Parts: sequence; C-alpha cells; structure tokens
Amino acid sequence: MPYVTSEMSQILEKIESETGDPALIQSIHFSSTALTFIRRLAAAQGMIIADTMLTLTGADSDRLHQLGLSLACYIDDPEVLSTAEKRRVTRAEIAVDHALSLPGPKLFLVGSAPMALSRLLACHQLAPLKDVGVIAAPTGYASVVQLKERLWESGLPVVVARGRKGGAAAAVSMLNAVLSETTLTSK
Repeated sequence: MPYVTSEMSQILEKIESETGDPALIQSIHFSSTALTFIRRLAAAQGMIIADTMLTLTGADSDRLHQLGLSLACYIDDPEVLSTAEKRRVTRAEIAVDHALSLPGPKLFLVGSAPMALSRLLACHQLAPLKDVGVIAAPTGYASVVQLKERLWESGLPVVVARGRKGGAAAAVSMLNAVLSETTLTSK
C-alpha cells in the first residue's frame, strides 16, 4: 500500500462504506497530484467526462452542483457515433477526442470503457495532456490490468483501482467519495 494521507484515508473509508469491498480499497492508488488537481478542477468549475451513460448516472449531482462542476458523456452523441463509424474505431475513442477538444480542465471518469482510457494514454503520449486528470476503474478485457498500470505510470493526476478490481460502480463510488472530500476541503 502506498503512502496515504488522512484526506485519502477519509476518501477510502467512504468508498468502502459505499461498496463494502475491502479488496477494492486495497487496489485504489492516488498519484501525488490527484487531489490537488481535483481541487483546481473544482475552483475552475471544470468538467467531468464520463466514459458511459452508466457511469454518468451514478455521479452525485448535489455534490457536482455544490462544486460548480459540469458532467457530460459523449458516447451517444450523434457526431461521435458518425465519426466512429466512418473511422471504424470505438465510440469511446472518439468521445475522448471530442472531450479533449473542449476548453477548460477535465476529469475523465472511466469505469466501463477501457478503450477510453487507452485513447487518453495514446493522446498523452503524443502530446502531454494539460489540465486533464483521471479516475479509473475499468474492467472487462485481458489487458486492462496492464492498461491501468500504464495510466499509473503516465504522470497524469490519477486515482486508479489497480489490478483486476473495478467497474462502473467502483468508478462512481471513487468519484463521489473524492468529490465529497473536495467539498469539505475546498470550503
């Protein structure tokens, strides 16, 4: 287990309380800049980008409103659908490209679409992403563990459920706990 601050401990306690999964808690790691980035995101009234509608619907709208954060998911956007079909790539990849083209700081919430995480990492490799953070807990295919390790090593501000644990519910729980604590520390 890496170094954990009291703020991180409070976040982890909230996640465990919500999920009842102590193994998930053991897998969650915070980069050294993750919580600072999320406080900056809240101060700038940035945007949270969900990878799927399932992930989007679980976010605590009261906390988002309290922090002045907006929440969006572009996976079903008609332009995203059309572009993905033309390029013969996943909607998740095009949704990430679309979100990255928007101004302002962004926090990507990835729990269901590992290809969104893969695209974020590919973009970050081409040109380091500025004002972008990630909360990630995707599962679902053989190399997702390696993908989350690449995210952990990327230098981006991240909160990630490393290993095999995760899913949309875990990602949403991570987001809600982080936002709850951000609400307390940003006031």
